[in-house]
Amino acid sequence: MASTVLNTPPEILHMMFAPLSPSDLNAVCLTHRNWRSVAEPLLYARIEWTWTNSQNPPIAQFLRSIVHRPELASLVHAVILNGDCFERSSYDYEKKSPKLSVSEDVLDELVQCIERIHIPYGEKWIQELRAGTMDAYSALLLSRLPNLRCLYLGMNFARESGILGMMLRSALCKEPQNSNLPSFTHLQDVSAVYPRPGRFIRQFTDVRNTADALPFFYLPSVEHIKTLVDNPTTFMWPGEYPPSPPRLESLDLKMLREGHLGQVLSATRGLRKLRWDWHYRPDLEDHFVTDIIDLDQIAADLSHVQDTLTDLTITAGSDVCLADPELPTLTFRGSFKTFSGLHMLERLEVPFPFLLGLSPSAPNVVGLAEALPRNIQWLTVTDDLCFQNEWGWEFESEYLVETFRSWLRDRKKATPYLQRFRLLIKEMEMRDLYPEMIQGFRDMNAQTDIQVEIVEGERRVSNKW
Repeated sequence: MASTVLNTPPEILHMMFAPLSPSDLNAVCLTHRNWRSVAEPLLYARIEWTWTNSQNPPIAQFLRSIVHRPELASLVHAVILNGDCFERSSYDYEKKSPKLSVSEDVLDELVQCIERIHIPYGEKWIQELRAGTMDAYSALLLSRLPNLRCLYLGMNFARESGILGMMLRSALCKEPQNSNLPSFTHLQDVSAVYPRPGRFIRQFTDVRNTADALPFFYLPSVEHIKTLVDNPTTFMWPGEYPPSPPRLESLDLKMLREGHLGQVLSATRGLRKLRWDWHYRPDLEDHFVTDIIDLDQIAADLSHVQDTLTDLTITAGSDVCLADPELPTLTFRGSFKTFSGLHMLERLEVPFPFLLGLSPSAPNVVGLAEALPRNIQWLTVTDDLCFQNEWGWEFESEYLVETFRSWLRDRKKATPYLQRFRLLIKEMEMRDLYPEMIQGFRDMNAQTDIQVEIVEGERRVSNKW
């Protein structure tokens, strides 16, 4: 009987082992050599750890394992590094992340790995490794994974990632120099959860994460990037030339303002889906980070992807410094035809002030028929910016409903493919909407042959992803 079980075909064993937890797979690996050859690829395919104040991931032990058996590193396809508890307040950027405690014999083996990588910052890397800095360990981990396909870098790991950034620049942005670093040719999906800049951080440091985040755009096979890019004083790509990721189709970008956004989009000519968060806070103000929402600049930025972009989501918000009683004043500048040139666009989600201004008296507003692209199929407008002091729609429910109604009445001329229109409530409470607003949308839904609705969505939190 035991012989029969041990001689089970590998494809049957794979189906048996696939649902098992990592601990169970590890137990299987220790049971029999034949089973180990099937279970090991399942065990190492996905590495998922969480780092908190009370829980350290076994990254040093894992590194030692793949140093002793390099073939195990080639089995790793996904690395998920969770944790977001080290920056609970807007001033936690001043606090260092916890250090790891690693034995000298393990350290000596890992130091030898770094010494075999021909890079000019090797001494600093080794110094941080011996100091127990997680950044040094996560950089070494990724440098050993040639077949990585998916990377999630949680906030606890991303908040201090200077060495990781240097390693990625060496691997992706520099001319080949026999550095013994992987080229990450299989990495397709990247999420790097950098924290938003804390309050008054510019007085503490002028370091931005730009040089650490932008190397991801040099990944040769990347298809999806989600990240936060702080606004540099001067935008510069970390390589000798701008990247040209041929497969990048989906981009989720936070913090980077219009103008700089265009620098990124000019390098992503095949982009199909973009999610972009506009944000302003007075203590971050500089030449690019201003209280002006520049619609003409946004239109120019988006024009780089107008031939491919089919799905666009824009969120927007501002924040206060210290105990300011009111949000900073925002101003729209330019034409409200921002999206009209996106002739491939099928889905658009945008704060409705980007289409109609912050009040009924806003200048330069055009009709929705002129503001929207012809091929739009799904339109979602949100209540982002509704807590701005200059918000003038509070008592204009009937005017707003009539604006939407008149557009829908003649929509087949300007937007003949429209199938769905909705108002997404994220900031206000649904119960606070005026009854005439809710009834107006119900009437529009009954009067048209497309779906019209008001729905309640997840609240926008400025310091969260």
